Amino acid sequence: MLRAWFAPIPLPAGEEWGSIALPKVSPDDLQAIAKALRNSASSLKEMAVAEIARKLELVARQWQRYDLPERRYALELLPQILPFSEPVCRQAIDALMESITTQRLLGLLDELLGSHKALDEFVDRPFGLKRRAFGADLAFLILAGNIVGVGIWDIVFCLLCKTPVLVKPSSNEPVFPTLFARTLEKFAPELSQAVAVVPFPSEREDLMSIALRECDAVIVYGTDETVEAVKRKTTAKVRFVERGHRFSVAIVDAEFADGRTAELLALDVARFDQRGCLSPQVCFVVGHGARDMGQGFGEEVAKALRRVGKELPTNLREGEKVSLVQFRFTCEMLGAQVLAAEDGTWAVAIWGDENLTAWQKVSCPARVVHIVAAKSLDEIFESLKPFGKFLQGVAVAMDETKAEEVAEILGRLGATRICPVGQLQVPPIEWSQDGKHLVSELVRWCDFEPIVLPPKESGWVEVFRGDAAQAVAIRFELEQKGIPVSLESDVDPSNPTVPVHRLRVPAQYADEASQLIPKLA
Repeated sequence: MLRAWFAPIPLPAGEEWGSIALPKVSPDDLQAIAKALRNSASSLKEMAVAEIARKLELVARQWQRYDLPERRYALELLPQILPFSEPVCRQAIDALMESITTQRLLGLLDELLGSHKALDEFVDRPFGLKRRAFGADLAFLILAGNIVGVGIWDIVFCLLCKTPVLVKPSSNEPVFPTLFARTLEKFAPELSQAVAVVPFPSEREDLMSIALRECDAVIVYGTDETVEAVKRKTTAKVRFVERGHRFSVAIVDAEFADGRTAELLALDVARFDQRGCLSPQVCFVVGHGARDMGQGFGEEVAKALRRVGKELPTNLREGEKVSLVQFRFTCEMLGAQVLAAEDGTWAVAIWGDENLTAWQKVSCPARVVHIVAAKSLDEIFESLKPFGKFLQGVAVAMDETKAEEVAEILGRLGATRICPVGQLQVPPIEWSQDGKHLVSELVRWCDFEPIVLPPKESGWVEVFRGDAAQAVAIRFELEQKGIPVSLESDVDPSNPTVPVHRLRVPAQYADEASQLIPKLA
């Protein structure tokens, strides 16, 4: 049985869920965990960011080994708790780990921060300025369980920014974050001290309030309702990064609506069965004769989904299969032609150009896709306008010149990623999710301006007061050092019979004289 947590202090086992045990966490436990993570920050901040990147790459390479026990355990357990088959989980893990290389991580920091060394020291900027980036002292990462590996890159980015991270995984999927933390402990123990994975119910207000109070950066995945609920409880000075509801689409020029593009679209649909923000809910086929092309392309997509199902089989629950049947009947009632698998594992709804927006009324978290014919790109843009703030990625199949024009408009609508069809579900680690990269969200900047002190005061400064013999001797020695000296005689008001002798030197020699006089007196 997997003890699905990773913490710097011992936690007792609590609820058991199949072959997974969840921890029993008290407010004192969570307080102690947060304190331990904060204490780990000092050693994490002393590490060079290049060394952190190398250690993260080492861990990622271990996850690409088929004999890694944690990988085998993940591929055994994830299909039991998530609606994804083992091949789907395997591909997802490989895609996640492939991007975690020293070169790409440091290159990402160089791009976002100007230099990755800004996380180690003050670095030169234009006009004589220096600048340094500081990561958050402690981040609280709240994860959803809708797709495989959500949050793993977030942990990587936190560590790169030298930010300890408290992870609250989804109660539905605490496995992968826990196993990833355990591989950190095995292969990069210095980094594992800055990570804790502690599942607990969101309803535990006592625990949520502690976590939100202790952290100065909060990253939340989930529904818009979940994100908003956490945001209301987060204080104003805490950096808040929301990963709420988003959806993606595909746009295929009629010229490219062929079997090859259908195969690529089927991959985007099949990888996470429309459960992620990069899952393409709808594919628009646009151009001359798009209506007929949409019909033909929909048939090609259906064939491709049938073939892809052999390589990446579905793992739908019974309730989801019922939802897929309802999806089919609803689309047909609204005027679509629906092609579906006999075993109820996928469906393609084909809409004519008279039904450009009807697809918006039907959604389903399963292996389904809408194919919609459109006469022009302007029609597509107009139909997407109301959903711009929810638009995440757009996969396109068209010539490069047209793609650049389309990207400009889609970016203005709200899209954060435009990519080729077939690549939606495998974003690069450099992708600015929701429009801004997490590294940029985590760091704060400190600017160091040139320190130019004003000149010392002009004139003569007193450096000695005493009897005549000492004054004369010191004056001689200072003058031998090339320091001009003025000797003045005065009377001590408290004892008029005793003369007082003062030595003064030009202000620029005052420090030097003050250092020499104790040796001469």
